[in-house]
Amino acid sequence: MAEEKKQVIIGTAGHVDHGKSSLVKALTGIDPDTLPEEKKRSMTIDLGFVFMNMQGCGREIVFIDVPGHEGLVRTMVAGASSIDAALLVVAADEGIKPQTEEHFTILKLFGIKKGMVVLTKTDMVAASQIEKVNAEIRDMTEGSFLEGEPIIEVSSVSGAGIERLKTALADIAGKVGERSDTGIFRMPIDRIFVAPGFGTVIAGTILSGRVGVGDTVEIFPAGITSKVRGIQVHSRKVQESGTGTRTALNIPDIKKELLKRGQIAAAPGALSPTNRLDAQLQLLGEYPKNVKNRIRLRFHAGTDEVICRLILLDREEMRPGERIPVQFFLESPIAVLAKDRFIVRTFSPVKTIGGGIILDVEPGKHKRFDSRPVDTLKKLEGSLTEAVEEVLLKSRFVPLEVQEIVRQTGESEEKIREVVEELSVEHKIRAFHQVKTTAQREQTRYMHNAAYKELLEKLVETVRDFLRRNPYRLSIPFSSLKSLIAGATDKKVFEELFGELEQKGVIFRKGGGLFLSGYSIKLKAKEQELADMIAGNFRGAGLTPPLEDEIQKKTGAKKEDFQNIMNVLIEQGTLVRLSGKVTYHRDWLEKIEGIVTEYMKNKKSVSISELRDRLDFSRKYAQAVLEYFDETGLTKRDGDRHIPAD
Repeated sequence: MAEEKKQVIIGTAGHVDHGKSSLVKALTGIDPDTLPEEKKRSMTIDLGFVFMNMQGCGREIVFIDVPGHEGLVRTMVAGASSIDAALLVVAADEGIKPQTEEHFTILKLFGIKKGMVVLTKTDMVAASQIEKVNAEIRDMTEGSFLEGEPIIEVSSVSGAGIERLKTALADIAGKVGERSDTGIFRMPIDRIFVAPGFGTVIAGTILSGRVGVGDTVEIFPAGITSKVRGIQVHSRKVQESGTGTRTALNIPDIKKELLKRGQIAAAPGALSPTNRLDAQLQLLGEYPKNVKNRIRLRFHAGTDEVICRLILLDREEMRPGERIPVQFFLESPIAVLAKDRFIVRTFSPVKTIGGGIILDVEPGKHKRFDSRPVDTLKKLEGSLTEAVEEVLLKSRFVPLEVQEIVRQTGESEEKIREVVEELSVEHKIRAFHQVKTTAQREQTRYMHNAAYKELLEKLVETVRDFLRRNPYRLSIPFSSLKSLIAGATDKKVFEELFGELEQKGVIFRKGGGLFLSGYSIKLKAKEQELADMIAGNFRGAGLTPPLEDEIQKKTGAKKEDFQNIMNVLIEQGTLVRLSGKVTYHRDWLEKIEGIVTEYMKNKKSVSISELRDRLDFSRKYAQAVLEYFDETGLTKRDGDRHIPAD
């Protein structure tokens, strides 16, 4: 089977009735205007898609024909958002008109790098008019991606210049480079229809990644999913399609009524719909007035349009020509990635006033005139290394997988892996390896070292704070510490934090408690006197100590004071509480341990009744002692007997 040609997407642009659709028809023999209303009015209303294979051209050209009417710029933006190159169409009889200029501005804001100008209707005017319009075009395109590019003079009626235009198109197709591919499948939807016998079909240009028959796709921001039952590229059935290709997906599980232009088909969970975005905004220099904070605008990204509020972070007004970091608050959610381009237009009357690049798809709400968000956005727009560090610093204590960093930087997985490897070698970030039991694959996540060190300090400070609030405690229950830190990070990170602090001797674990090395409780004279009295009573009681309440009454201490000192003696290890009813002095418990160990050497095991008889005390004490030894690892239960632990 012959290898499929890669595509180059070329979009038309220009004023209404300047001959964009007629030009596409002259080039391909196919009329891009397919709607009855378009035929009736002789005017493009919706996007038209036409494929063209040329002899000797290594790429398949796909034309996206856009409407030129001023009321349909929203549709034009949807089409222009995914093109590789542009044909700016100017009619020789009318020259440059308002939509010529606005369409050209949109192309520049979307970062289009390749294209040409086509001068149509040249058969209708004199040579002097053609020369005049050519001069206007050269003035308009000066300093842009179209400066110095050919102006192809054609007549769609007579066919004059069409062959020259085809040659120029083939040249452009050869010069268009490979699109950057994040590896995340994304396809903004620009067309939806129902195919008889197949069900719902969506179409668009794949921005990145690949999709295959049988894959599950999610429609963002709606959050609905479907299996892909079939894929077509230029009416050809294929098993998969990828970056830069006009593609139609058959998704019969979703009703057409639930879909609309502006949604994005993507890998499940690949995107996070958001109502807030941080971006770098360029306000057009020719816009006649300042833009104020919280102005209501129309935000265009991909094929979507949402209403938003512009939040100026460090000023009250933005002047024409300025390029600054801003935040957008969107009135409905949108699903985009960092590095995606956008256009903003005024709410009413509608006019394009600027555009830029999305920098952060998961920002918090910023405090205005705080320099930190602005500094962060400058770093996100800087080198990829700076951007990755900033993403990890922003994530703080939550480690991220490479795919999550890809989503927040808009770069390819390959480039991100190179950067995280470099940062790991430089000890700027820390890797956490964990096997995911669901997929049985190793998951590696990354945290910035600055955040890790802060978390180390937070863990120690959490222990110190607990001890300050509980002056009669020497330790914090390990389970309590874990739950306190769990809200800040996850289990794997916590384990490494704890292990490092334990290895450094900062903390140590004993029983169910976590102790701070070098920490001790300083009792007042009266408290120490009570402690000595309590300890003496338990030691004097020998193998059959009384209940704690009985000793409290004997000492005459208040219940709260008695319990505080009991906590101290237990955590110090002077006393050992085996159960709610049995507490031993450490000296006697050590003696019992020696007796049990010696007994098991001779008898191989011991039962509750045997220990009761051996030490001449009640079953209550024998049971409490052996259960305690099971917990501490001296013995283990074997039926109704206890044997030495391994």
